[in-house]
Amino acid sequence: MTIGIIGLGNLGTAVGNLIAANGNDVLGWEYNQAAVDEVNTGHTNQRYLPGIELDPRLRATGDLVSLAGCEVIFIALPSVFIESTLRPLHGKLAPHILLVNMAKGIDGTTGLTSYQLLSALFPDNGIIMLSGPSVANEFARHMPTSVVIAGPSTSALLRVSRLLDNDYFRTRFSDDTIGVELGGILKNIYAIGLGLFDGENITSVNFRAVYLTIALEEIARFGLAMGGKLETFAYLSGIGDLLATSLSEHSHNRRLGVLLAQGKHLSEIREEMGVLPEGYNTLQSVLYIAEKLHVSLPLAKGLWDVINGRYQADRFIYSFIKDFVE
Repeated sequence: MTIGIIGLGNLGTAVGNLIAANGNDVLGWEYNQAAVDEVNTGHTNQRYLPGIELDPRLRATGDLVSLAGCEVIFIALPSVFIESTLRPLHGKLAPHILLVNMAKGIDGTTGLTSYQLLSALFPDNGIIMLSGPSVANEFARHMPTSVVIAGPSTSALLRVSRLLDNDYFRTRFSDDTIGVELGGILKNIYAIGLGLFDGENITSVNFRAVYLTIALEEIARFGLAMGGKLETFAYLSGIGDLLATSLSEHSHNRRLGVLLAQGKHLSEIREEMGVLPEGYNTLQSVLYIAEKLHVSLPLAKGLWDVINGRYQADRFIYSFIKDFVE
């Protein structure tokens, strides 16, 4: 049985290598031909996962349709590329093929989450959501973590867990797909904030504790309005993922905040990082949806104002306690 990975970036490469190391043949698709060649010949992917030797059972290809025969396919794309990238597979996947979504974003035009978009593209296939504290650079080095996989079928969740579970990577089950996904989407937004504060050399532990608490409150408020369960946001894919992404030095969203605080324009950041992280891409969509649902997200709105230069990060910080903590 061959397992597919669509997107051999940081997370996709790490998950593909994990599954391969667990004894499975893995075929990963990647648009970057240089990365494809490096994975196949050198068993490394230095651009996306530096310093990690990859299992030889992980192979790479630039031919997306060749993954149509895989039994389980993991989706590890930036959410903005899901529809354009996966359209060639539409109608080509047998119903028994299981998709595992690791993309985290909300489409700005349709308002669909990545999971919902995949469900629309592949209505005949089972789809599992994977999220939680999974900084790729860490578990790729066998540092232990645990994530949540969510879906309506226990048998499908078991199929996925058997591919992933080992001594340092464990999965837990949930039936709250929208809650698990939203925890992964929304934490990216608030991780940008900690990057902004890093860029301003504001290291107060008190401030960070209050900031992350209010961030979690907003995440849960929005998640409940979208149909998620409160307990989901108090577990691994909620507070767990928020802490991991916000506090990790490897976080792309936190890095975005640092670069913004340094005065770099978005065009410069896009060139440096390759693609803007999910937090920026989804923040405006989340604020728009929250307005329509009458959900108050003052912290997220404040971040948007800082990012777009309406006021400086230091003003945001010193008005934080008065304006956002009720």
